[in-house]
Amino acid sequence: SLLPNKPPKEQYDFAVSFMKIGDYETAEYALKEFIDKNKDHELAGSAQYWYGETFRIRQLYSDAATAYLDGYQNYPKSKKAPDNLLKLGITMVQLGEKDQGCSMITGIKKQYPKASKSVLQKAQYEQKKFKCNS
Repeated sequence: SLLPNKPPKEQYDFAVSFMKIGDYETAEYALKEFIDKNKDHELAGSAQYWYGETFRIRQLYSDAATAYLDGYQNYPKSKKAPDNLLKLGITMVQLGEKDQGCSMITGIKKQYPKASKSVLQKAQYEQKKFKCNS
């Protein structure tokens, strides 16, 4: 076990700390362990997002897509749900699934009208970059 024997919030901070120092492999294992142990915790959706990021940063796009999809499906009300959908869309385009990816990117505004401004702006930017039809 990688995680300290502490409350979930501290375990989460511990797991995410590996992202901050660029140790994405250790972050991957720590976040996976956090999610497995704390499926119903309010931070599980955020952990799932960061789990996806550990793969995307290492350009393991199909693993990233799977992790983002899990996050989107399992934690639709998580603070990171709009981010999961955005990154899933971007990753799908990178994997050559442009239509599918674009529909996810363009759907963010409809599905998450209250998403943070930065996520909505990034979605707009990616839509233009990938020449998605809105």
